[in-house]
Amino acid sequence: MYSYRPIQVRDCQGALWAFYRKYEGVALASFEGDLSSLDFNPISGSSGQETSALKRQTLLPELDFVVVPVTNENIGALKALLSKPGVLGKDGTVIHAQIEVAGETIFSACDNFHDDCTVTSRSVPKAFLDQLKQVGVLRGYSDS
Repeated sequence: MYSYRPIQVRDCQGALWAFYRKYEGVALASFEGDLSSLDFNPISGSSGQETSALKRQTLLPELDFVVVPVTNENIGALKALLSKPGVLGKDGTVIHAQIEVAGETIFSACDNFHDDCTVTSRSVPKAFLDQLKQVGVLRGYSDS
């Protein structure tokens, strides 16, 4: 069973970009919400299928859901899509964002990155989280 630590994200985009860079080539990212204004179709390998770790977080009403491989090419496309105003963060159209590596959800930001609903796996190095805190991407994290 996997273990998670709560994190407090200050910069939603910055957190995703940092995790994408760190886990480029080995991760999958998922997004759930009202994705109708976002065109994920041109992104290589995008799919509406859940994986063993990346599952829909809201069952009723069923929201739009997409999984994307985290590759160098796709990171650029994701940045272009997700950097638009009103997409990430409070009241954003992406309600849940997750990242999977080797069948483990290593990052989960639910309810628009709400502090009570955003966690990272304990397999994510503390040094990485400390770096994100130092540059202001995270406000903090808890090991309790």
